[in-house]
Amino acid sequence: MLTWKEVLAQHKTLRGIGRTSLLVDRGESGYKNRFLPDGSILYPGEGLCGHQQPTQGNRVLLEALAAQTPLRVYLREGPNRWRDLGLYRVASVAYRLEEAERRYVYWFRLEPLKRAS
Repeated sequence: MLTWKEVLAQHKTLRGIGRTSLLVDRGESGYKNRFLPDGSILYPGEGLCGHQQPTQGNRVLLEALAAQTPLRVYLREGPNRWRDLGLYRVASVAYRLEEAERRYVYWFRLEPLKRAS
């Protein structure tokens, strides 16, 4: 387990999407990350109101997809408790209308990188 201070030293921002890493949780932040049985994560883009735009954190993820740059993912396990899930790649993105919210949202599919044995 890591403390928030340890995560912040590596993540370097209070935002969920950093230049080289991402923060995920189970809904505490207002974002509805979806953890899939195969280890992948469906990660909603940045922005809780209005149509999401290809700016700021969303641009970081779009650039990571284009360049296939891996990102480190940290999972919030509780207050001041974080787990390093390792490196993930942005495998795909969908920009779709969320009917219930009446807005367009980016959904990034993050896949864990296979570790060498």
